[in-house]
Formats: sequence, C-alpha cells, structure tokens
Amino acid sequence: MVRAFNPYEHSSRQKVDIIKDLDISLTENLHNAVNKVRTYLRDEYSQAFAQSVIDYSAREKMKTIITEYVTPRKELQIQGVPLDSMIKTIQQEILYFGPIQQALDDPAVTNIDINSPRDVFVERDGEEEYRPDLGFRDEDHLYNVINKMLIPLGKTLTANEPHIDSLFENFRICAVLHAEKGGIATESTVVSIRKFSEDTVSPEQLVGYGTISKEVDEFFRDVIPSSNVIIAGATNSGKTTTLVSFPLYFPENTRLITIEDSPEMMLRRKKAYCHYRNIVPLQTKHHENPEKRYDIAKLTKVSLRMRPWKIIVGEVRDGNAARQAHEAMNTGHNCYLTLHASSAQNAATRIVQLAGDGYNDEAIAAQLADTVDLIIFQQKIKKSRVITEVIELIGYEGAKHPICSTIFEYIQTGINNNGYSIGFHRMVHPISKELATKLRISLVPDENIQRWTTIDTEGAV
Repeated sequence: MVRAFNPYEHSSRQKVDIIKDLDISLTENLHNAVNKVRTYLRDEYSQAFAQSVIDYSAREKMKTIITEYVTPRKELQIQGVPLDSMIKTIQQEILYFGPIQQALDDPAVTNIDINSPRDVFVERDGEEEYRPDLGFRDEDHLYNVINKMLIPLGKTLTANEPHIDSLFENFRICAVLHAEKGGIATESTVVSIRKFSEDTVSPEQLVGYGTISKEVDEFFRDVIPSSNVIIAGATNSGKTTTLVSFPLYFPENTRLITIEDSPEMMLRRKKAYCHYRNIVPLQTKHHENPEKRYDIAKLTKVSLRMRPWKIIVGEVRDGNAARQAHEAMNTGHNCYLTLHASSAQNAATRIVQLAGDGYNDEAIAAQLADTVDLIIFQQKIKKSRVITEVIELIGYEGAKHPICSTIFEYIQTGINNNGYSIGFHRMVHPISKELATKLRISLVPDENIQRWTTIDTEGAV
C-alpha cells in the first residue's frame, strides 16, 4: 500500500536541514529569534496561540502573524539564511509538535496517552490503539515537545512544578515529569492529552450513537427540565457529553448557570446553543489564600445570588461541593451534576458520604431523597458509551442503603464487528406518584405523564 504523504514529516525534515547548515553562533541566533517570536505571540495573541495547539485554522493564523512579524525585523534575521527558510523554521519550531501532531490534528482522536518516548496510545473513534509510530526519539525529545505545548498556556514542566494539569478551551494536558529530571514519574515523563468536541452532541445524536434509545430521549424530554439529576460513571464514560446535552431540553430563554473547575462545557461557544443567550458560565479560581479561592462549592453559593433557573455543576469531587449542590436543590433550583461512581446505587451512597458530616448523615440522606429525582449511570462498553441505568431515588434506610426504583435499564446482547455494543433499553418500573406530581406542577402535559406512570408490557424498546 502506498503510504500517504504527511506534510508535517516533510516540514520536520526541512527544519533539520536548515539548522544543520548553520554554525553554532547562527543556531544560537535562531534560538533567540524563536524565543522572541514565541514571547510576542504569547503576549499579544495568547488565546489564538493556545488554540493553535489543536486548531488548524488558528495555526494558519499564527503562521501569517509570524511571517508579518519577522519579515520587517532585521534583528531577527540571520545573514546567509534565506528569509523564507528562516520563517518556515520559526513556524515549525513554535507551532508543530513532532510525532504526535498527526494525532492532535485527527478529529477522530479524543485522547492521547504518552507513557514513555516509544509507548504512545490514542483513543480513536472510541477504540484504544497502540501507536509506536507516534513515538519520540528519546526522553529529551518528549520533554522538549511537551514543554513547547505548555508554553502557549503559560506553563513549564520543571522540578519545582513536576505535575501540570492545564486546560484551554478544547483540550486538556496533564503532564508528570520524569524522576531523573526532578519529577515524580519513575520511568519516563508521562502525558495525557484530552481533546474536547467543538460542538455539543445533541439528544438525537445520542440516540443515533446508541447511548440512549428514542424512548429514553422522550422520557428525558419530559422529566429532565423539572428534575434534579446526577449523572454517574467512571472517567471517560461520556458523563459530561450527556450532561452538556441536557440544556437542549430547556426553553432557549432559560437562565442557566454552569459551574466547573475548567472550561470544558463552554455552552456559549457551542453552535447548538447559539440561541441560548441566558447562559452564565462560572469557573473556579485557585489562590494560595483560601479566602480568595473560588472552588466549586463557593461558586455554587455565588450562583444562588444570580437568579438561576437551572444550575449545572461540571463535577462534584469533594464534600464542600456536594453540600452546596445539596443546598441549591433544597432552595428549589434544578441542579444537574456529574459524579464518579461504580453504579447508580453507588452514586446514591456516595452523594450522602460527600454531602454528610458524619453526624447528621441520616437527616442529610432524607433531604437528598426528597430533592434528587434521577440518577443516571453511564458506562463505556468497548467502543460505545451507553447509559445503562436510569433510576429514581425513592429514599434511604439509614444513610448507607438507598432505596431506588429502576426506570430504564440497558440489556446488552452482543458486540458488533466494529466493536460497538449491541443492545436495547427497556422500561422496568414507572415513575413514582411524587415525581408525577412534580411534573404536573411543572406543566408537563397529563398524557405525557401518564405514559411514564404505566409500563408497556411488551418490554423491549
């Protein structure tokens, strides 16, 4: 098979040839020129510069800016080196990231994990792939490329900061420095890069992907706008993707406050929400002084003073955040959040553990039973991400034993040749009279409510 031409590999060869022809002093001059241009981009075009890491159009814009910046500045040019070669070298050095550039530019790739210079894994179309062809020459090559990626974000991986978790718009980089360089990773510098979708996956698309069925979508359309909902699951199970689709069930003028520790949801920038102008995004802010720190809990408290109709909390990780989310539900605001858990039942237990104080847990459990309506559990099954349980939280026995009613469950029947789960969702139990009353108060049509208070004896959907 003929191997496809890779322009980035060609560009890399160009860079090596140019530098190879220069003596030491000229190479140092080139290095200084690169640093000056990089500083200029970071100071004057920080947002577009950071976007250029995985955004082709932003990268093309940066290339134009570099050309326009270098061309009239004689002090950046090197005698004996053609100007166009000089500019291409600077562009290559600043904007391209070695062997993983191909994966960064591939829209089908959502995750890149680098365990060592030669051990690179990508998740492409939902499937994990071992890609040694994307490997680095050695530890220094890996270290230099990763630091180059961090520079637009204003970060550098050093012994003083051996772990960096940095996010900018459509991607997140988590890097851990090798112990030999003063870090905490024993074998090699380790990197995980997660790319986020530029747009929201709609409920209709979730049906098409098999995440939910048409019936579950119709159930969500009737119930989600009036309910308090927890989406639970493991890392990379698709919780946030599902969460971000929920506001599409709301009227466009809904006043919605989003709260997260990194700008992952970004609803106002999604095409699907271009007509939703009443969205207010809030993001955590770290500060060494706890009084000046704004964590999930503090932002949730702030949001209650902003006349919210709905509150979406990206992820609840600690007790303070859980308690504030609980308080938001108690004050009559619909709240939607994600939680790491091993099952829907486990999520019902965990939210009490997080929101409780160890002394009044039974009272807190009783309050949560009154406020939390649905717990949705999502799993990654091979290449599929599927909602496998939708339960109604009925109550608790004490604080440790939730009483739940399964409304929908997913029945898996196999895996197809492409690695996707085959199965169907079926309705197991009707909603409670209490939830039906809540829907009625929210003016959900009676015929819609009636549909969820009875069971189709045919079962499968």
